[in-house]
Amino acid sequence: MLEQDKENSKVSSFQLPAKPQALADLQLEKAKPEPSIQAFADIISKDVALSSSVLKIINSPAFGLKRTVTDIKQSVIMLGYNNVTNIVSFFQLRNSFQDRAAISLEKFWDTAMETANMISLTLENLNYKFSCTAEDAYAFGLFRDCGIPLLAVKYPNYKEVLIEANSKPEQIFTAIEESYYQTDHAAVGYFMARSWNLPKQLCDLIQDHHKQDYLVSNLGEQSQKDIYALTKIASNVLNHYKFMKDDSEWLLAKDSVLEYFSLSEPDYQDLEDDLKDAFDIHYT
Repeated sequence: MLEQDKENSKVSSFQLPAKPQALADLQLEKAKPEPSIQAFADIISKDVALSSSVLKIINSPAFGLKRTVTDIKQSVIMLGYNNVTNIVSFFQLRNSFQDRAAISLEKFWDTAMETANMISLTLENLNYKFSCTAEDAYAFGLFRDCGIPLLAVKYPNYKEVLIEANSKPEQIFTAIEESYYQTDHAAVGYFMARSWNLPKQLCDLIQDHHKQDYLVSNLGEQSQKDIYALTKIASNVLNHYKFMKDDSEWLLAKDSVLEYFSLSEPDYQDLEDDLKDAFDIHYT
């Protein structure tokens, strides 16, 4: 309890972006016994830039729609309230960070989108009966590291810490952040997601996604474990695609993840090759 109080105190020193009114209105409408598709669409359509961003991502290969969606109401009908709310949350969170940061936030958000896209491809290509939904897995890709911009804005040396954490695969990533700041991006991201009323399962997984023993622990439900393991593969494949080297988390995660999906080394290599080809076709 004392440790949790210390963590809460440390996180409270961060300036969390206020939840935008549009998102609050969407969440209120979605919570109604019978939400109105028209009212939902109208809330988004009031913001031209937001509407454009939402339509752009909805028409991307990640959602595999057979025809182009041209208006927000159509997108809500085809994808549902949860998917559209997640996308709106992502773009509004992205736009809420305008302060000077220790890293390129534009590059960070682009990587979050790439991660979500690779997660979608991995879910489609992996021969496994998933308990999680595609929309929850995609949302986790978008928000997994949402605590990083907060650290990058608060701490001028965060880029150096990030480089150190990425260069020491034998250590748990968040442990290195904690050694400098007495908190880490997973903890800060959890409070960020909670303050915006993102789904509880998503918030919990943001908090736990660097816990090495997560797949064999009592933490999380089966669907959350699916997303955890799925994301480890997707992140490693994406890192190989972009930089031709393992992701910093793969060394510690590899054995448990391959065992979780009953994949041999050759199985994994075949999957990685297929995913890189698919990513090349759909997203470049």
